[in-house]
Amino acid sequence: MAGQRGKTRKPSFSDREVPVAAHQAETRDWSEIKHFSPRDFTCTCTGFCDHPAAISLDLAKKLDLIRERLGRHITILSGTRCTRHNRRIGGTLNSPHVPKNGISHAADVHCPDSSFRFAFILAASSLFKRIGIGKDFIHVDDDPELPPDVMWTYGPDRSSANAISLSNT
Repeated sequence: MAGQRGKTRKPSFSDREVPVAAHQAETRDWSEIKHFSPRDFTCTCTGFCDHPAAISLDLAKKLDLIRERLGRHITILSGTRCTRHNRRIGGTLNSPHVPKNGISHAADVHCPDSSFRFAFILAASSLFKRIGIGKDFIHVDDDPELPPDVMWTYGPDRSSANAISLSNT
């Protein structure tokens, strides 16, 4: 690990989760995205992994569109997460933040106040089929492997508390 003389960190399984080829293929069109960069979605584990963001480019484009519509800055709190970091913070086992096939499909957005929450959810509901609402954040994802048309709230410990299905089926 950088800064530790004579010590190197043994690569963990999470370091191998995001193949370089998948990352490069997914991020080559970031020129289309005006308000975000891959760095905004990188795992914030502080030392568990060294892999770059492998966020769904489609998700980043949707967030960019929401940013345009709102005319307000959007802060990404969490994008891609390595398995260890996701486990450490209490993320779900099948979290869309953890890359599947080299790409993660979720972002948690900072929610500074209720007017931002209202505007963001209004804009996001036309673009995302999965939305979670926390006290100070909003989760959006476009994971094709998880049930669509759902919205949920988080309890005080940030665990998923109540799920609401938006579909009629």
